[in-house]
Amino acid sequence: MIEEPSVLEVLRLIHSSTMIVHGIGDARTMAIRRRSSEAFLEKIEAEHAVAEAFGYYFDRSGRVIHKIKTIGLQLEDLYDTRTVIAVAGGKSKAKAIEAYFKKGPDSILITDEGAAKEILKI
Repeated sequence: MIEEPSVLEVLRLIHSSTMIVHGIGDARTMAIRRRSSEAFLEKIEAEHAVAEAFGYYFDRSGRVIHKIKTIGLQLEDLYDTRTVIAVAGGKSKAKAIEAYFKKGPDSILITDEGAAKEILKI
């Protein structure tokens, strides 16, 4: 699929961007949204996954415990000179935000009061 000309064109455009805006999600919620198998849900629970971004699942220490195959930017693409803006809100996202920022790329966080207060409690 990656070799399809129209996909290649979009990938070139994505990789040439100087600013990236992305979300940070709760690991289980994102796995369910992606229609993951029950075995995968059990795996990320057993490995204490709390966050997901770009198909990467993180534990509380920020360690990547699993990666699903995706087309487009990869997490390692964000460690260069791009401006990275991460967006996540709600009290329930506090652990995910904290985990992502432990080892994720330097990013600007856009969040809300509920998540911010919960992060301060952690």
